Amino acid sequence: MTLDSFQHTIKEQREIELQVENLEEVLKYYVMLTGISELSYYEYDYKLNSFVYNFSVDSINKKTLSEPPEALGGFEYTLIIEEDDVTYGMIGFNDDPQVSEVATKTFERIKNILKKIFNLKKELISQDLRFDIFIITDEETLQFAKNLQKNLDVILNAEITINKSIVPILNQLKQKSRKSIIIYTVHDDKLLKHDENLLNTNDFLIVIGPNDFDLLLFCGHINVYQYLSIDDFVPEKIRKIIGATKYELQNKYENKNNIIGIAGISGGVGTTTIAMNTADLIAKNCPDENVLFIDLSKTKAISNLFLTQNPIPKKTIIDLINSNKFDLEDNLENGLEKVRENFYSINGIQKHIDSDYMEQNIFIEKLLEYISKMSEKFNYVIIDVGMANANKLNTTIYDIVNELWLLSDMSLPHISKLKTFFSLMKRAGLKEKLTFLVNRYDDTINSISVSDVEAILNTSVDDKVNFDFKIPHDYKTLGHCWNYCELASQTNPKSKFIEQIERILISKEFYESGKKAKARKKESGFSLFN
Repeated sequence: MTLDSFQHTIKEQREIELQVENLEEVLKYYVMLTGISELSYYEYDYKLNSFVYNFSVDSINKKTLSEPPEALGGFEYTLIIEEDDVTYGMIGFNDDPQVSEVATKTFERIKNILKKIFNLKKELISQDLRFDIFIITDEETLQFAKNLQKNLDVILNAEITINKSIVPILNQLKQKSRKSIIIYTVHDDKLLKHDENLLNTNDFLIVIGPNDFDLLLFCGHINVYQYLSIDDFVPEKIRKIIGATKYELQNKYENKNNIIGIAGISGGVGTTTIAMNTADLIAKNCPDENVLFIDLSKTKAISNLFLTQNPIPKKTIIDLINSNKFDLEDNLENGLEKVRENFYSINGIQKHIDSDYMEQNIFIEKLLEYISKMSEKFNYVIIDVGMANANKLNTTIYDIVNELWLLSDMSLPHISKLKTFFSLMKRAGLKEKLTFLVNRYDDTINSISVSDVEAILNTSVDDKVNFDFKIPHDYKTLGHCWNYCELASQTNPKSKFIEQIERILISKEFYESGKKAKARKKESGFSLFN
């Protein structure tokens, strides 16, 4: 992972968009040069192993986004665009084209643009996730493995090798300098059983084999990540798995804990209040696990008032990160605070001038190293990100967290900002990390409804923003807590505000509800007096 990975991802997404726009312009020019009345472009989809309609251009330079004008096989002329066994797309038209040297050169330009789009998408799928793929095969599926290697090499940026046993690559797997995916292609269970005792790696293990129920059960026994049928397999399935588990693969090595970022769409929407109470609730309900709260406020932090009742801390996150030490006792002298036995917090900055330093690469690099090293000591890291924006520090945090909780209220200005931020996260490939929380939710007749907000956002079905978590307006509880610098989770755990945060944490399976936990302990014979 690089410091600029988020920005780099957005840059590549934008570059793809620009190349598609460029493609449309060149196709319009090609239509004019050849005297074609209309041309349709089909992109080759490796997942479907077929051509998929994208758009059409006509002789007066208008783009058509409707259904394709002809069935795929109904064109008089089709030109498949490919090179070195890689298929990029196809154009179809019905008029007899006027061939010229300029038209031929323009067609080559079309091919170069498609090649660039293909390579950009290929790079994007493995962005910040450099990995090796090891194919382990038995004799019966050797040819299948060779074909798989060739196909994966086309659609992925990865080193792909074939072996007949896992033994030759064990040293490479132990080094962990790169991420690895191990793919077994097998005719039966012999090879897997032979290597069973060696499959205690921390890598993703995929098996491609026959439709055999006993083999499937055995794969479950040895913790195979995914079993794929060899009968209906297409290489794109591997890319889909990698895309769906990109951050899980990354965190498998870099983060052994749960890292939750909590950000507000604007200042004053309750980000710090929810972040502090969330951290306290997890620590209280998971006494055997350690929780770290990190205050990344860019203005004078206030979490120290609520968590440690210390109005003017002598050391802050700046001192802690610059100490370059990862020892708890030493950290407690340099900005780390012990709230209670399993709950620690890091004091946020107290001087506005420090906010500039937090945006510098040296601070961000040290912060990432600190989080990585301290993951051995803390099971949960709750980060108060502050206001959601695309500065360097924040975008780095978005990249490393397992989840990003985005807070908003139901005001129109904030909903407009939310739409912009969601679009940004989508382009960066991070929208799956997002959880939307509506704070100070008011369900009275005069308030903006969730359906109103969804209409404003106007997202597609696939990108629909779900406001599943609505935290009620509980001014009585929170007003008292702010006046006395207290946590609602401590002073009023039965309040509407805290009960809703607990529902969120339970629904996300951070811990069980009190009733379920008691029932489970009763069933297991557990007792506090044992």
